[in-house]
Amino acid sequence: MRRLFLAAALLLACRASAQSPSEQLKKFFAGAFEEQLRDQPELATNVGRHEYDDRWSDWSKAGRELRRSHLQQRLKALDAIPLDGASEEDRLSARLFRYDTQQQLDAYELQTLLLPVTQLYGLHNSIYNVVDRMPARTAHDYQNLLARLRAVPAYVEQNIGRLDEAIARGLTQPKSVVDNVLAQLDAQLAQDSSNTPLLLAFRKFPSSIPAADQEKLREEAVANYDKQFLPAWHKLRDYLGGTYAQHERSGTGLGTLPGGKEQYAILIRRYTTTNLTSEEIHGIGERELARIEAEMLSLARQTGFSGTLKEFEDKLAADPAQHFRSKDEMLVFCRNAAKIIEPNLPTLFKHIPVLLYGVRAIPADREAATASNAQAASPDGSSPGWFNLNTYEPEKQARSNKEALVLHEAVPGHVFQGAVARAAQGVPEFRRFYGNSAYGEGWALYAESLGQELGLYKDPLSRFGQLSSERFRAVRLIVDTGMHAQGWTREQAVQFFQLHAPDQSVAEIDRYISWPGQCLSYKIGQLKIRELRTEAEQKLGARFDIRDFHDVVLRDGTLPLDLLQEQVEHYIAATH
Repeated sequence: MRRLFLAAALLLACRASAQSPSEQLKKFFAGAFEEQLRDQPELATNVGRHEYDDRWSDWSKAGRELRRSHLQQRLKALDAIPLDGASEEDRLSARLFRYDTQQQLDAYELQTLLLPVTQLYGLHNSIYNVVDRMPARTAHDYQNLLARLRAVPAYVEQNIGRLDEAIARGLTQPKSVVDNVLAQLDAQLAQDSSNTPLLLAFRKFPSSIPAADQEKLREEAVANYDKQFLPAWHKLRDYLGGTYAQHERSGTGLGTLPGGKEQYAILIRRYTTTNLTSEEIHGIGERELARIEAEMLSLARQTGFSGTLKEFEDKLAADPAQHFRSKDEMLVFCRNAAKIIEPNLPTLFKHIPVLLYGVRAIPADREAATASNAQAASPDGSSPGWFNLNTYEPEKQARSNKEALVLHEAVPGHVFQGAVARAAQGVPEFRRFYGNSAYGEGWALYAESLGQELGLYKDPLSRFGQLSSERFRAVRLIVDTGMHAQGWTREQAVQFFQLHAPDQSVAEIDRYISWPGQCLSYKIGQLKIRELRTEAEQKLGARFDIRDFHDVVLRDGTLPLDLLQEQVEHYIAATH
């Protein structure tokens, strides 16, 4: 009952309180964040809070409706707090909290019914990703791991229930996405207790746990894996390959569903934090593509090449020296690039966060359909951050764009930005962990442009690779809106992709199909940050300091783009 009425109690407390607005907001934010962690145990694990490591989120209809009601109640509670007299920082926090909560409500049906079936962060991969973040230092930690293994059958049952609802609502993914998910499930089912990542902690215990207890825990883990996890995973695989596959949508894009264009508009607003239309974004993509390809051709000319851009890219693709010979070679290359960047960071940044991260390969069961990505370190240092590198078919991967990828995923991109946000002082806890794709991916793509100042991009080919990476994000604007709003087929998207992003896997197309709108965030966010930098440079002239500008962009953590613009404009006015 306490959980059911927490937000309502906060509302009454705030109304009756004689505390100042700032004190009321502080109490509200703390209570709302604790409620969110209880509602989403996986989030709690990811942010380094381990009180709920023995359970999964409740995906039953009742559980989902409870979470929705909590979101609604939080908005009402926040609206009851007067902001007159609150500090500027508190008002910013209140605006951010209201924005994010409303965004979650607007996209709630799509997030809970359509997007669980995806080859990236789908309901099946979530189990593996969360277990990877769980500590394994004490006997209690191991009991939490066992509890989550035992809870997988209920997790699967609840998720089958919500996918039944998705089918009834017509919110299903197409065949290409379902096939990718099934392939991943097959690879996971091929693992036994001796090699599954889910039991990695049970193959290497800390010395503080007695040997007899280790053996008992190991036996229990194997039994749970064999008798609880595997049968549940077979059931999930059979359901997705049977009932769900029978109702997979026939069209490629979200726009082929009833009301799909309106649903796509919701996701555009969520992922870009703007009110841009799909038509406007498509046009931005076309203009950016033309600009970037002209710059790429200019760089090709600097190497002495006189042919077309496609001929130059074909030449690079045919040269074994422009690719990798092994996964290990890719990993070493990216690790070395990261270590070149790190000592140069003070030239561009005033505040360098503690950087605890590594570079590792994406597991083999997911690498064919999973893009390189990053995850932040736990704030308490219990688990490191990771740049998860896609090393699939290294002999086909371009060497020239990997420096840009390190800048994007590791430093000063995602790992760096996440560390800055999580180390923020004097802000509500929710702000340290809030994220939106436009800011996060926009910053990471912007970070790719900083390579020369950070010791990379020493030759035309590496700069060509950086432009190729940026072009890839411009192509996404065209392809994503093409499929989800303009009726493009998957085949049309693949053809366009092969022409304008030939060094990228066409598996990316299935990512865009499975996750409508998300890939728009990169270029939209980057263009806004670049626009704000240009404005600051022009208005401040000799007073412009790149370290100050970056500090303003990063210091408040993740913000929607309009709130970020306000912060930069305040900085310009104060510095002018």
